[in-house]
Amino acid sequence: MNDEKCMNQIIEFSEKFYKNLDFAHNIGHGKRVLKNARKIAEKEGGNLFLIEAGSWLHQFHDNIDEVNNFIKTLDIEKELKNKLYQIVKCRPQYINEESLLESKIVYDADAIEVLSSYGMIREIICNAKCRNKEWEKSVEDTINVQKRFKEKLQTKTAKEMLERDFEIIENFWKSYKEWSES
Repeated sequence: MNDEKCMNQIIEFSEKFYKNLDFAHNIGHGKRVLKNARKIAEKEGGNLFLIEAGSWLHQFHDNIDEVNNFIKTLDIEKELKNKLYQIVKCRPQYINEESLLESKIVYDADAIEVLSSYGMIREIICNAKCRNKEWEKSVEDTINVQKRFKEKLQTKTAKEMLERDFEIIENFWKSYKEWSES
């Protein structure tokens, strides 16, 4: 099977999955992760097929058996299947210096969805609306997830992409704290 046909299978499989997720993890999220991953890959390198496939499938990290069963059906080399599985399961608790470059790129592309100014607002609303958390708990959890993802960023390119947002968010949280304590 050629890469294009295989990628179309991956996109179709992913789109069905994203349709059942909340507003913060819908197809738009998948497309933004893909866009971020391509930007990172332009500078960092890596196997573009694995990066794009991993971007589409990254949200299956909580459905790892389902995605692994799907990956097994793809008409690609066993080594690519194994690497794709490694990419999908990369979360903050698993990503490290020994991870595949493609895993690092997809991880960072997804992390941008939490660490950017847009991502911060998206995360707070998702906590409050989708996870039914109280406001202060939503804010606290957003701050904590941002810290966890920021500490685990893997690529120089992603860090550079987020420099301006880090400054904006740091100032926002300082201001938020001042206003919320008064």
